Amino acid sequence: MKQDETKALDREIGDYVAENTKVIWVDNHTMQIATMMIDSYGDTVYVWVEEAEDHCRVSDGGRILFKLDPNSEDEELNETAKEIAIGSGYQFDDDHFEIYVDVDRKNVAQAAMKLAQLQVAISYLG
Repeated sequence: MKQDETKALDREIGDYVAENTKVIWVDNHTMQIATMMIDSYGDTVYVWVEEAEDHCRVSDGGRILFKLDPNSEDEELNETAKEIAIGSGYQFDDDHFEIYVDVDRKNVAQAAMKLAQLQVAISYLG
């Protein structure tokens, strides 16, 4: 009985995530994902996926740090966010304050959801 309940709950969780996550194509190579995550401002967290020849780039588009510090004046905030991103297995573009990772197509969903969680955590720095 417990195993059946566990399987049912697994399906319900998967259905909930699927129902509350929206993916749209922005152009022929780029998807925008409105995740089910909400940041510290109460806003939906977005992730962008850009397809390339041999990988996909999963990115925040520089959005979370722009939201926290639009003029990029808070060097300590940016450095802390960079350390958190790199420590979480992501890369950081110092010029655009973008958090990203390049992954195989099969790892896009996992990278996107983890990046959304990372953006939520970083949003609380502001």
